[in-house]
Amino acid sequence: MCRVSLIMNNVSESISKLPSFVPSTVNDGTQPDSGFAEVLQLACNENPRGPSSKVLSAINGAQRSLNRYPDSDGLRLKSQLAEQLGVSHFQITLGAGSSGVLDLIAKVALSPNSEVIVDEYCFTLYPVLIYSAHGELVKVSAKNWKIDFSAMLGAITPSTRLIFITNPGNPLGTCTEHAELVAFLDALPQRIWVVLDEAYFEYVRDSSFPDSVQLCKEYPNVILTRTFSKIYGLAGLRVGYSISSEIMCEMLNRIRPPFNVNSLALTAAEAALNDRVYVQKCLELNETGRVFLYQEFERMGLEYLDSQTNFVTFNCGREAAPINTGLKKRGIFVRTLANYNLPNHLRVTIGLPVENKKFVASLEQILLN
Repeated sequence: MCRVSLIMNNVSESISKLPSFVPSTVNDGTQPDSGFAEVLQLACNENPRGPSSKVLSAINGAQRSLNRYPDSDGLRLKSQLAEQLGVSHFQITLGAGSSGVLDLIAKVALSPNSEVIVDEYCFTLYPVLIYSAHGELVKVSAKNWKIDFSAMLGAITPSTRLIFITNPGNPLGTCTEHAELVAFLDALPQRIWVVLDEAYFEYVRDSSFPDSVQLCKEYPNVILTRTFSKIYGLAGLRVGYSISSEIMCEMLNRIRPPFNVNSLALTAAEAALNDRVYVQKCLELNETGRVFLYQEFERMGLEYLDSQTNFVTFNCGREAAPINTGLKKRGIFVRTLANYNLPNHLRVTIGLPVENKKFVASLEQILLN
């Protein structure tokens, strides 16, 4: 037996069945091998404005202490979050992005053969987290581009431990309303943990969106996760958090690695929370871009999903792969959705006005040709 085969014998079965992750990030155009004079990165749902000037100034001031480990508890940031959200800092767990906290949740809740229910259009990271924690993935079909809670309830077995709910959803951008989420939680056995993944909640315009912080107070089996990667423009620093009951928080912190959020990320997040003027400007920019893309898709006769996020998913009316290739040749990167059985759809991040116009012009040229 060859050496590689011997090594592979030690790989967990749950890990070996995972496909390799294909990132949507690309070279930012500053490297010699990028091949493009300019790259439009519209694939990862980042804030096109980047971090605020207050954040950059705070990071600059924090560089002098990079020889020191960060505050392992992130107490200043947790205290700020607690004050803004009306919870105790003992209910907050910090992570390297919300994905870092989601990973902790999976590891705490799952054991071999335990099950996690997700919808068919769930965030691509969930299977990785579930299988790496030796759980089993149970997918249920969506209904009208949204989560089908009746189907989720019907999929529950004695082995069900977790349910992941992305709200607003990624990659579709649709959201679950407060009333339907409450009805679902009332019908759910309390032994099952429900994770509300709200990476995009700041962008939501729908007044019926759930008050998830309040739900965490009313339902002890609910965990809420959020991130600084989107509206705050800190995707490169990786900082997120969860809100849960104090006992859940304690369990998560038992396995949380020390210093899991670096000092620059903590400093940046603290500054970002206090810059509400900047956040409002980013929301206004996103809204202008969303309306522009809707108008252009309608002009071109393309169907799209009404988004509550900073991206729009649209139907190309034909196979999207060649269109995606054409965009790549022009240095424009968006997200294909064939892995969701949506071969005719693409997801595009709402960018700066000039980026949105260049994307639309390139898309129209490709469609006409």
